[in-house]
Amino acid sequence: MKDELPRYTPVEATVDGHSLQLAITGAQRLRALLDLISGAKRSLRLFFYIFEGDTSGTRVLNALADARRRGVRVWLIVDGFGTANTPDDFFAPLVSAGGMFKRFNAGWGRGYLLRNHQKMAIADKTCALIGGANVGDAYFHDSPAGSDWHDMLLRVEGPAVARLTRYFDSMRRWLSAPSPGLRGLIRILGRRSDKHGPLRWLMGGPFQRMSPLTRQIKIDVEHAQQLDLIQAYFAPHWGMLRRLGRVVSKRGGVVRLVTAARSDNRTTIAAARHCYRRLLSRGVNIYEYLPQKLHMKLIVADDVTYIGSANFDMRSLFINGEVMLRIDDKGFAETMRAFVAEHVPHCAAMDAKTHHKVGWLTRTRWLVSYFLVSTVDFTVTRRVNLRRV
Repeated sequence: MKDELPRYTPVEATVDGHSLQLAITGAQRLRALLDLISGAKRSLRLFFYIFEGDTSGTRVLNALADARRRGVRVWLIVDGFGTANTPDDFFAPLVSAGGMFKRFNAGWGRGYLLRNHQKMAIADKTCALIGGANVGDAYFHDSPAGSDWHDMLLRVEGPAVARLTRYFDSMRRWLSAPSPGLRGLIRILGRRSDKHGPLRWLMGGPFQRMSPLTRQIKIDVEHAQQLDLIQAYFAPHWGMLRRLGRVVSKRGGVVRLVTAARSDNRTTIAAARHCYRRLLSRGVNIYEYLPQKLHMKLIVADDVTYIGSANFDMRSLFINGEVMLRIDDKGFAETMRAFVAEHVPHCAAMDAKTHHKVGWLTRTRWLVSYFLVSTVDFTVTRRVNLRRV
């Protein structure tokens, strides 16, 4: 491992009157969040899947409490499962200052199975941060040893942020109801997903069939000639794997997939490797990122870019609450495709012949891992939750 982590070209762009800026390193992500909080004049709305009670989490919480004391209205929501290890007492300074704090799912009993995986911070209805990064030291540090997460946050300024604000407020009101039900949540996710426009907020969740997010990803993949993905957790169903392969085998396109060589969960890496054989045999280029644990979620399909919270696995595509920003702009897509290309030299390239020679015991472990991640978790969760809709 090198003493220095890779450095990536800064990304700034203007799309349809919106300013877009990417925060890539941990230090940049923390600074972007703290700047958003300190710059707010009227309101702050934040939702995070994980909010740790460590040094970074304390800095962010104190900044929120300071904002409330200077007159900014503050709403903070965290996921009941993702933030289970951070007690309510940790958030007391914000509540004491007059801010609102709630846990998603805490009151209706299915928090272990159904999770809201979204990450967002909104200031004054005009500026937002979205992406894969949670709040905690591992997301905001850059250890040379590569023990922290490689991720990104996208700063968005422009009129689209008002639509994300309306979604947050709908979710906040739903959580404040005496008995928030799953039907109401699904209605919010569907109603607040954009149907048109160069910048579209698309929500995922436990729909009976496909969420607006999954449906649109399916359409964009089916029509793509050039597809680039950076995915921390990669374990889609076989139908989606076939679609990825067809980009190359049927349409003569190019698919480049960057996945994790290092993570906090070895089962998810094994599950992803179970998928490689089918993709490699159809000409998909696969790379495993080496310098850090990978937590990024990025899709570039022709002229369309997706950035947000959703992984390319069954839980994100069909169960979790997720939010992705779909940006339809050729120039921005080319910039993000170059960003993907910058990762390739820091990866181990997967080879079809070498992958084929892997022993049966390892292949069996991969198969079992894929079965656990994509079948058991997916089936049990949907049966427990959707039968109640």
